[in-house]
Amino acid sequence: MAEQMRSLDEEAVAGVTLNRTQQGTPLTIGKQQTPLTIRKQQAPPVAAKLAEESDPSIEREWGTPSAAGVEEEAKQSQLEDILDELMSASPDGQLGGSGAAALEEGSGAQQLTHDGMAELSPLELLESSHGATRTATTERGSFRPETVTTVTLDSADSGFLDALGKPEVRQQAAVASTEMSRSSPGSVRPPHVSTGLAWQRAPAVSDRSQARAYHISHRSPQQQVALEAETSGPPPELFQVPHRSPENPNGIRAQLRRWQEVHGHENRPNMDIELGADEDADGGDLSNNLTRLPEDNDSAIRNTPAEQEDNEREAMAHFTQASSEEPSSAERNTRFLQMGDLVEIEYLKSETPNTVAVFVRRIDGLALAQMYTKQGRWIHVREKIVQYAIPGWVTEDLVKPLLQYLPSEEVLETGLEELMEQAYMKDLSVPREIAAPLVSRMVQFDVEAKDVYRKHARTLDNAHQLLAHDTDLRYGSLVSAATTLLRTPAEKLPMPALFAVRQALSNAGFAFSMDRNSHRLTGYLQIRSKEQVRMVENVRNWLREWQDDLAMTATLSAEQRRRHKPRRGAIHVYDFLDKVRAIIRKSRQDREPTIWGNVGPSKVRIPITPEQDCVRITQEETFNAQDTELVRFMEAWSLSMLFNGLPRILALPPLLLQATGLYENYDFIPQTGMLMLQEIGTVLPYENRVRFDQHLLLPSSQHSRPLQNLMTSLLEMAKNHDFKDSMEDLRHDWGSMPVFCIDEAGAHEIDDGLSVEPAAIATDGTKEWWVHVHIANPTAFFERDHPLAKMARHMGESIYMPERTYMMMPRWSTQRHFSLAPGRPCLTFSARLDDKGRMLEHKIQNGRVKRVLRLTPEDVAVAMGKAEEGDGQHPELTLTVGGEVPPERKKRNAAADLTPEMVEQLKVLNLLGDRRRDVRKAAGGMFFDSHSPSVNVWQSSKMSGLAWDNPYRKGWRHVEGDPVIQMKTRGLINWFAPAPNPVKPLVTEMMLLACEVSAAWCKERAIPAVFRGSIQRPGRMDPDQFFKQVLSPIVAKDPKGEIPMHIGMRYLETFGTTALSVSPFRHKILGMDNYGKVTSPLRRYGDMILHWQIEAALREEARTGRSLVTNRSIEEVDRRFLPFSANVLNTIIVGLQPRESMIMRAKSHADSFWMTQLLFRAHEFGETALPFGKTVRAYVHGNSAAIRSDWGLGCILMELNIMATMLPPTGGQGLSAGTKADGLWGRLGDVWECEIHGVHCFRRIVILKPVRLLERVDV
Repeated sequence: MAEQMRSLDEEAVAGVTLNRTQQGTPLTIGKQQTPLTIRKQQAPPVAAKLAEESDPSIEREWGTPSAAGVEEEAKQSQLEDILDELMSASPDGQLGGSGAAALEEGSGAQQLTHDGMAELSPLELLESSHGATRTATTERGSFRPETVTTVTLDSADSGFLDALGKPEVRQQAAVASTEMSRSSPGSVRPPHVSTGLAWQRAPAVSDRSQARAYHISHRSPQQQVALEAETSGPPPELFQVPHRSPENPNGIRAQLRRWQEVHGHENRPNMDIELGADEDADGGDLSNNLTRLPEDNDSAIRNTPAEQEDNEREAMAHFTQASSEEPSSAERNTRFLQMGDLVEIEYLKSETPNTVAVFVRRIDGLALAQMYTKQGRWIHVREKIVQYAIPGWVTEDLVKPLLQYLPSEEVLETGLEELMEQAYMKDLSVPREIAAPLVSRMVQFDVEAKDVYRKHARTLDNAHQLLAHDTDLRYGSLVSAATTLLRTPAEKLPMPALFAVRQALSNAGFAFSMDRNSHRLTGYLQIRSKEQVRMVENVRNWLREWQDDLAMTATLSAEQRRRHKPRRGAIHVYDFLDKVRAIIRKSRQDREPTIWGNVGPSKVRIPITPEQDCVRITQEETFNAQDTELVRFMEAWSLSMLFNGLPRILALPPLLLQATGLYENYDFIPQTGMLMLQEIGTVLPYENRVRFDQHLLLPSSQHSRPLQNLMTSLLEMAKNHDFKDSMEDLRHDWGSMPVFCIDEAGAHEIDDGLSVEPAAIATDGTKEWWVHVHIANPTAFFERDHPLAKMARHMGESIYMPERTYMMMPRWSTQRHFSLAPGRPCLTFSARLDDKGRMLEHKIQNGRVKRVLRLTPEDVAVAMGKAEEGDGQHPELTLTVGGEVPPERKKRNAAADLTPEMVEQLKVLNLLGDRRRDVRKAAGGMFFDSHSPSVNVWQSSKMSGLAWDNPYRKGWRHVEGDPVIQMKTRGLINWFAPAPNPVKPLVTEMMLLACEVSAAWCKERAIPAVFRGSIQRPGRMDPDQFFKQVLSPIVAKDPKGEIPMHIGMRYLETFGTTALSVSPFRHKILGMDNYGKVTSPLRRYGDMILHWQIEAALREEARTGRSLVTNRSIEEVDRRFLPFSANVLNTIIVGLQPRESMIMRAKSHADSFWMTQLLFRAHEFGETALPFGKTVRAYVHGNSAAIRSDWGLGCILMELNIMATMLPPTGGQGLSAGTKADGLWGRLGDVWECEIHGVHCFRRIVILKPVRLLERVDV
């Protein structure tokens, strides 16, 4: 147990460590006595560099270091020099006798209390050791306040004071400071001793390991001053630099300084593989606040590569994957912060303790949020990285007085350089008397939260042991965790208590996980099993023992090495590395590794035939149980990204990569980890890592055992389902009416069909029509607590990827029972329309369809005589790698059964679709289509897709051959131009009509359900205003009357974001007053909810014989007969929309992966000739904030209509004089000529190198 509780600081930085031994002066903590010695270890270069760079990561309060702070830093360095000197002078590295340090309780100690605490630097501690005992603390320390500990240094050892002025050991100061802060068996870190490195999160296996700054309540001097009414100018000492002794020219600081002089100004954007990480949703720590004087003018506001790529990918996913029934803006799944909200600011990379701030305002032009912190500093962060907020914490009246002292959006965008110059000479902070009321409120909140933590410290520090399951992944929310840990009802939990619990869970490291894309909205947590946490701890222990063994054997003679016996953990790692090296060498005989995060294609080509697949797999079992654990550890790092935000664990997998000796020219980052897993055969050489997303939680991803068990039980249910139709007595027989099911030939399930019949002749002689939209009706056969419903709720939607489909409901249920077919049940949404497309009447009824005709869009286009429309201007381009595509299997098609009467009905439906489109356009609806390419994959001739597969962890899996990949695209077409597909608007408009009928029907009856609409984003121009002032004049000048793409994208942003509610509200993007999705209950859980609610209402109306139509609101009526109450639905909605957005991103990522796989094999290995020459065109779609970045620019490769990243031009290459003058090398709407620089499979992106600017529009 003691070994498990050791701190892993030694893994990241080796240097000086405090250890318990059998020699030296006793170390007293409470009533325990342990000798304290100092042992010196060999420090790797990276460790020393990490320690050196630690101090700059510590953020100083109030923006400007005080003279005392500068002097303090010098004294801290001097003490570290002393310790290193003493170790250098001691042959055994121990401090014994009177020179030892001791921790002891009490006598003469200055007590630490809640109201006041002594704060001493290590040097002050040293100077006070002559006959007195004092206590030191910092805000980054943590300890239990009920146990008073002190540090005593015996002044009899003259070496401490004599070494004060010696400079020759100063280069080791950072390492010594770091190692003094460690706490582990064999090493003791006084929890109140200040260090130069931000504390890192401890493992969650110990009830003490989670304890951090919440065990103290020290009030910083700046906070105390903020409560006073007076302010003073900067003291003259502010500009005085304390004298420091000359540094060692051979020390680590000098070496790093020389390296910086040589390499520090290299052009980072041209680094091939450092283009960002889409998994890092937070994108790193906060932006500079400008008072810290960044060297680069843009460094305060530009996005990091991870931030930029993540923003662009998410935005484009919403465009390219949005359902045609619901065009969406790119800002879906966002809850906007408002002035006065209290937010938590996290420092994930430096692991500085989190702090609180108040949201001030939004800087839209830079995509940043302006905050004011508890320390009295203004900062700018991306709103998306805020994971915790308390809405309306203070009124705007308390925040508005700060505005005149904060930089405005105009200053940040245009006057940044001037502001930076002012920051060197002036204090840009808000006057303290102005900020005092706000700061005091935040300080008080912080104190109250720490009081809660102090009171419940033992429970909160042991949260994982109390909440986690032994073997299974669990889910929870912040509120549920708080009620369990604090034993307080949810309604009685004060906000500081919730915040304290959040800090405890956040500080627990690997034990808890949250989806950083949606946690602020949902509060949901994943509670990892104790078994999984133990696995990680075991591997960390093995790696530590292996590192120790490497250090020990490095100094042994050959004879000593022969007799040396490594510890068990070290043996596991040595054996694993030997096996991995042997496997990789064999693997490279067939496949070449690349820097793009993927192995190359196999040298063996296997054609697809009816008798064989194009892939042949052989396996060799060479791994034991310990090897399997190490493989899982590498998977967690490189595939599932389980260690993001945990630097201590992130430092370990690269050590294994480096130790193989086979990746010398690669960066030791997750993409290289995946490359290693591909080479040893754990994952396939063409593995789509999207399915391993820890938050996507696909049933086959092996993240959750209960989920796997549920999937197994559903498969076994196929022979014993016991379905019963709850609507049998209410079904309408649609008889011989033709029902047209229009979908692609490869559709997995058919869940909608259309029919039309004449209604009447209007008084003015115009015709009216009844349009019926028949939808599959699974909800009539099982209730909301059925296992099928439970799986549907977890999945949220069916997830379609080119290689596999992850069904929301098992295929046996949809294909055998619920998919529309002759004789199958349905729920029909009917609307009576006039010849203008206006809805005059609507109704909903259960039924049964009999005459079902399955057609493809091409069949319908041919039948209506529109097959050739739209194809001439944008011909379809087909690219294929891997061999010949297997011929399509012939399916039964109803095109030959179409009668002239049916063709006329299709034409009527098409005409009414056009009229409905006009109605929505008149109501302000927006129309766009990204015309995304289609991509398919084949392994066998039977069907598209790949065989089901799981990671192989028993040894080497050798994969010969590669799948066939085919992409079809028409290139980039203006998203806002009329659709070239004449049939798609027909289907889209009819589906939207059904959604409008469902919402209107429920609204009339005050039935709560899942409805969708749009909400305005604060600070954005109103859509109507944008239309009149910007869009309309531009469209009037266009010969075709089309909306230019760059203007349309700006117009779409003004509509705000899509939101969910239990009652209908206006959807501006669609131009509809009522909208609720109902057309896909076989693949969307939200649609199932509406079906359940509607069917319950239909049964109630049939039972009572009365209509439920009412003028009262949902809150005023009794709806206990419904399966979902409004309160339950509100809870479901919280998680449903983030889940839908996650699935949308996953589908987009999957398509991008296979398209980049195709281009990777074509461009890097010449498997097929690309139809364009050496250059391509790139259309810039990035916003202004992304364009300010020097890391590349989001764009679309126009020939293929796929996502790409364009590197910055070198030296202004390809730019005109005017372009150079405005300071922006890329703008929204630009068209650039580029060369393909590389195809990055791990990032799923094509990297372009610009040649010259071809076109620039006036934005």
